[in-house]
Parts: sequence; structure tokens; C-alpha cells
Amino acid sequence: MIRSGRKRHWSRWLYRIQWLLLAIIALAVTAVRLGLLHYMTAFEVFKYAGLAAVVVALISILVFIWGLVKRHPEARSAALWAAVLGAIPVAIPLFVVGEHNFRAPPIHDISTDLQDPPAFEAILSLRGPGDNSPDYAGAEVASQQRNSPLYQDIQPLPLKMTVAEATELAAEVAQKLGWRVVAKSPNQGRIEAVARTPVLGFTEDVVVRVKKEGDGVKVDVRSASRARTFDLGSNGERIRTFLHQMRRRTERR
Repeated sequence: MIRSGRKRHWSRWLYRIQWLLLAIIALAVTAVRLGLLHYMTAFEVFKYAGLAAVVVALISILVFIWGLVKRHPEARSAALWAAVLGAIPVAIPLFVVGEHNFRAPPIHDISTDLQDPPAFEAILSLRGPGDNSPDYAGAEVASQQRNSPLYQDIQPLPLKMTVAEATELAAEVAQKLGWRVVAKSPNQGRIEAVARTPVLGFTEDVVVRVKKEGDGVKVDVRSASRARTFDLGSNGERIRTFLHQMRRRTERR
């Protein structure tokens, strides 16, 4: 007996292609986190796969309109799914990075003190030969940070407590934020920690310095990417979040 039925519309390939592109992006993310793929190669994958997903999404919108006019439910459904899937490679970076961070200057080392940035010490042993220099790059980087509207709020935090108390609090906040504290010296007013970015897991090193100032202390923070040369605002966002949490905890006391 010969079965008869309506032939499936070609539009189903639109969302199949989108799933394939999303799978490619997911594999690239996994490969970067596992150290199997260089982040610059991954960015190229994201760029071309994301662009292809947007193109397919635009075609899908046209197919959806055609499906409405021709009253073709299968084409409408397939095109709608493809358009939604095509928005994911655009939506996720905007959600994770933030639209404002795409305007960040091309630097990877952010500090609350641009004249005398806290120096890395204990963390130096964790860096490899291919990593960025742990030394602050100086006036050029400081000028880019100083002149960027994105970093105007990255300032030292004054607190009414002792150096040891502020250092202990800084270590507590760092651990609460998921950083790995590798060194803590309450008497010297220093902690050093390692943090990772949410999606790709880029390693970024952090040093917190606490100095006595007047009847309280001044907290300075420096966060620097270990491998990337352009951080898309991640180091500034980390410092901002840390200082906000420090401020909130002191207000509760």
C-alpha cells in the first residue's frame, strides 16, 4: 500500500541550520574553557557563526511573512522558530557583557589608583610565559581609563575600620563573589585572588590593597586579564561589583 501525504516544506531547514550554528558556538565556548582553542580563534567562530545566524533569521522573517500570506502553517512555524533561535547569539553577549561594555576602551588592566596601582606579588607564580605582563602599562592605559565614561565610578573606597578588619572583609566578599583567594595578609592590608569570566572562563587576576587614611582606611582594587588584550569591560565590572558589596556590608554593621 502506497502512503500519501503532504511533502514537508523546505523551511524546516531554517531552524535546523540555526541549531547547527548554535551547536558550533557552544562547542567553541567549551573548547575555550578547556584550553583547547585560543580565544581569538573562538571570537572568529562567534563572529561568523553569529553573523550567519542573523542572516538566516532575516530570511526566516521573510519566509514567515510569506507563510502568513499563503496560509502555510508549517512554513510560519519553522520560520518563527528559526528567527527566535537566530536572536540567541546576539542576545546572550548583550545580556552577559552588557551593551555599554562594548564601548569600553581596548585595555585589559583596570585600577582604582592610576598613579600607584596595587602590584601583583603572590599571583606571579601562577602566570605562564604567554600571559600578559603583570606590570601596569603606565600612562597610556591610565589615560584611556581616565577618559572613558565607563570607568568614572572606579574610585578608591574609604571605610571607617582598621586595616586588618577591611582586609578580612575584602577576603570574605571576594570568596562570596566566587573568586579564589590565593593570598591574604590582614596586617599588610593585601589580598590577591583569581577570578574567571562567566561564559568563556577567561582568567583575570585581582589584587586588593588596604591603606590607613585618616581615622579609617582606603581600599584600592586592581583587576587585570591574564591573556586577553581587550576585556570588554569585565575587569571594571568586577571592581565595581566588589566595591558595591564592600560598601553594602559595612553599612549593615
